[in-house]
Amino acid sequence: MKSFMKYCVVFCMAFIIAGAAAYFAVSLFTKSAKEIILPKLKGKNIIYVLETLTHLGINPKLRGTRYDEVIPKYGVTFQDPPPGTIIKKGRDVTIYISKGHKETIIPDLRQVPLKQALLILEKKEFKPGTLSHVYSDSTGKGQIIAQYPPAFSKVKSNSLCSFLVSRGPEPMAQVMPDLTGLGLNAGVNLLENRQLQVSQITSRTNPNIDQGLILAQTPEFGKPVFPLTPIQLIANGSREGLELEPKDLKGVILVSYPLGHGILKKHVRVETDMLGFPLDLINDYFNPGKNINLLIPAGIKTIVKVFVDHKLVKTRIIDPWKKDNDTGELSWE
Repeated sequence: MKSFMKYCVVFCMAFIIAGAAAYFAVSLFTKSAKEIILPKLKGKNIIYVLETLTHLGINPKLRGTRYDEVIPKYGVTFQDPPPGTIIKKGRDVTIYISKGHKETIIPDLRQVPLKQALLILEKKEFKPGTLSHVYSDSTGKGQIIAQYPPAFSKVKSNSLCSFLVSRGPEPMAQVMPDLTGLGLNAGVNLLENRQLQVSQITSRTNPNIDQGLILAQTPEFGKPVFPLTPIQLIANGSREGLELEPKDLKGVILVSYPLGHGILKKHVRVETDMLGFPLDLINDYFNPGKNINLLIPAGIKTIVKVFVDHKLVKTRIIDPWKKDNDTGELSWE
């Protein structure tokens, strides 16, 4: 029995000594392993990265590939641990490499309307570039004549695509009509009927003729003009050097006057001078409480006088040359 106990004690002592020796050996080996600072790998070519990590005693672990708009194909896009980390030899470093930028085949957009082409570009992950316009007899107005990059070429996603857009057939030259002596509305309507546009209207004072009549024009009568030719008109106004937007000649202005309450019908007469002489627009009897509404052309200076039971109750002056400073609407005096 004593002999058996003796052998057990000896065996335990030997086991403890062997375990302690193994622990100190592993600890000594770990402490003696060389530590290194992990370099920056992002952007470097994969061949260079593999050679560098192998030389440092690090194990590269390639986990996959990704598209990258900046880093070229076969360049490292990601590393773990990050650069600057202190690690020991024999450790693993995870890396991803670039597949380069994503490329897409650009569609053929020739003869396609510009609005539709822009929608197709957005769907295909392209961006609109420069737009140029020229006249063309073979391509409809607003359609694409040519594109860059060319159709079916393989280009980087989100690249710019520029277009040459058709204005349609080149218009024929017209002879500038004589507008002097016409009212502004009549002159502008005449130009619009010929597909011509007024670019500027200014005033000049001439007390000998009615206000609103055209005094001068540029280009002059008989000159060749095209749809894009800028046309300037000078009209007779109450003051010198005023400017009038051509759009202010369009449409009508609502003039409204509410009749007061009562029992008997009221006699209403509305007088204007838009044609250069007094003209009754309304001359009739109306029930009390009714609104008297008139539509007055916006482009003609007009004095509106409202008489109720032969008494002047309101005077309104509509002048397209004057605007309210706050609202921009035609002023009423």
